[in-house]
Amino acid sequence: MKTMADMYDLNAIRDSFFASQSKSTAGQQEVYVDREGKVRLGTGGENDAPLSRVPQSTFAAATGANAARLERERRVVETKLPANTYYEDTPGAEGWVYEITTMFEHRYVMCARFDGVEYQVRLIEPALETLPTHDQHGFHLYHSGKICLSERSGSGQPTLQEAYARSATWALGVDFVRMGRPFPFNRKQ
Repeated sequence: MKTMADMYDLNAIRDSFFASQSKSTAGQQEVYVDREGKVRLGTGGENDAPLSRVPQSTFAAATGANAARLERERRVVETKLPANTYYEDTPGAEGWVYEITTMFEHRYVMCARFDGVEYQVRLIEPALETLPTHDQHGFHLYHSGKICLSERSGSGQPTLQEAYARSATWALGVDFVRMGRPFPFNRKQ
């Protein structure tokens, strides 16, 4: 029978990860986290406490894949996005920041970022989501500042170029909403 010291043995937890990552079953044990965030070995049903099983794959950033994606994005930025576009790499705010001015002379600053699945765009300026008249549906802008670029639940676009093009069109549509008209690019609106 395992003691509490056995369940919280950091060396045994590490060894279990190493065994899993080397595809060896020898020495591999299940690792769990309880509701307080404590990491431990176990079977998942001790003390009737709800536990979350930890996948024991390698912790890694796909630097090679990320570097290749960033290089592809850089080529798109150089040929398709505004000349003022730059890459912001502040943790939590990574992405391509660009500024556009619509034909109605309204300025919009946005940030497009790849979320691992698709490209999302967040409105940086102006802070329309804080207006008392802000309507998420009418503006196609979530309270978080994320722009709704599609009818899919993720509301992003598959490429940086498409996300940029949709966000510029969105800005023009929002100009109409700001002037008291319906968003012009949705048939049902």
